[in-house]
Amino acid sequence: MNFLAKAKGQLARADAAAQPPFGAGFSAEIVAKTEVLEVHGSEFSSPGIDYCEFRAFDARGNLVGTKRVDGY
Repeated sequence: MNFLAKAKGQLARADAAAQPPFGAGFSAEIVAKTEVLEVHGSEFSSPGIDYCEFRAFDARGNLVGTKRVDGY
């Protein structure tokens, strides 16, 4: 899995709330806590289905949600 992107603040919350394939589609509860959103993904050469994994963190750096979405 590779690190692909990081967003902070309002952009992180917007991406966390956006429905796949444009974002994670997290619940409103998780979106409200999100201060940082990281996106990790598989490699094209990896076996199996390609995916992106969204990781939401609060202001203290605690992981508050993860979601895996098939594709890029």
